[in-house]
Amino acid sequence: MIYDPSNAAGSRVYDVERNEQLHHVLMIDTELGEVVRAEQPLRVIGDEVASYTQKFTTIYPIRGGSLRPVLFHCYGRKD
Repeated sequence: MIYDPSNAAGSRVYDVERNEQLHHVLMIDTELGEVVRAEQPLRVIGDEVASYTQKFTTIYPIRGGSLRPVLFHCYGRKD
C-alpha cells in the first residue's frame, strides 16, 4: 500500500536496524519497500520537491489502535 500525507500524516518512520529516525518522508510504498524522502537542503524542480528513494526489504505500518498508521518500521536497508 502507498502511504503519503493524505493517509498517514504525522507518522514517524524508523530504520530499526540502524536505530535511526527517517526525516522528510514524502511517501512510503510498503509493497515495494520504498521510502521517498525530500532532499536536504530542500530543492524544488519545476513544481515538485527534489527527492530520492531508499529501499528496504520490509516495511511495517503500525497503527497502535488508530485507523491510520502512526509509525513505520523499516528493515533490511538495500544500499
